[in-house]
Amino acid sequence: MPQKHVGMEGVQRLRDEVVTLCAEIERMPEENKIINIPVGATGSAAGLPFEDWFYQELRSRITGLGFEIFRPFDFVLYIINEIIDQRRIPLDQLRNNVWWWSIQQFSESLIKRVREGERPKQQQAMGDIIVKYGIDLNDVVLINVKATEVDKRGKPVGRPPNIISSLRLLEFLHRLFTKHRNLIDKVNIWLVCFHYYRPRPGIAKIHKAIFRDLFKLDLSKAPSINFDAAIQIQWHVEEMIEDPSLTIEKFAIILARKLLDEWERFYQKRDRKIRKLTEELLQAIRNSCRQSTLDNRF
Repeated sequence: MPQKHVGMEGVQRLRDEVVTLCAEIERMPEENKIINIPVGATGSAAGLPFEDWFYQELRSRITGLGFEIFRPFDFVLYIINEIIDQRRIPLDQLRNNVWWWSIQQFSESLIKRVREGERPKQQQAMGDIIVKYGIDLNDVVLINVKATEVDKRGKPVGRPPNIISSLRLLEFLHRLFTKHRNLIDKVNIWLVCFHYYRPRPGIAKIHKAIFRDLFKLDLSKAPSINFDAAIQIQWHVEEMIEDPSLTIEKFAIILARKLLDEWERFYQKRDRKIRKLTEELLQAIRNSCRQSTLDNRF
């Protein structure tokens, strides 16, 4: 079996493979870029076939290079069978010693349900594809796959996709810096976004794929956080600007300040709107009651 990569060498080798694959997708033969998708599918339903397609393409590319690749449910099975059962690592010890536990939607309940034969969807798991590049349980890269429909010119036709709840990301970073400071250098979350169009119902044709490193994104250039949609960071992946010099510490600081500043402005604006609406409603009721009293007199 090939020697598994470890540390930054493994991450860089994997990154090179993913970036190269994304670049090559646009030049693939047209017939290789056809994907079946449910008619009328949107959101995660439209994105799932792209996750499966990219998983198969990446798997065939890195097989034999020392990497292990998983879909979310298979990764849960791997953790249960190989780590919890075979290595006899207690669940509490596992939860407290890996960086990906919460962001990958792991929980005691999830593990219990899988043991009982269920197949939970894990819709909030950040990693649609999980790649293990070393022997340590923290030698893991999470790849989040997005799909955006485009027009004939290659321009997105819908709103920017949900990337992640900014509050959930802030909570993840809070736990990382308070509980897992020794694991900071292990944290890697990447984004791969497919642009596609629909030549006919039920068929998607890939236009191109775009790669971004989540913790290299310049959030100062990101759109405002959507507090009406689960506090989501909504951003077209192609429009994301990477800053190669950015560290995860700087990313966390920028995110925290952005979230707080935009929340305060949102709250003040929403507070004024609710107060105005409430006062006008109460005044309308008082006026109605006075009018009813006058009407009863005649």
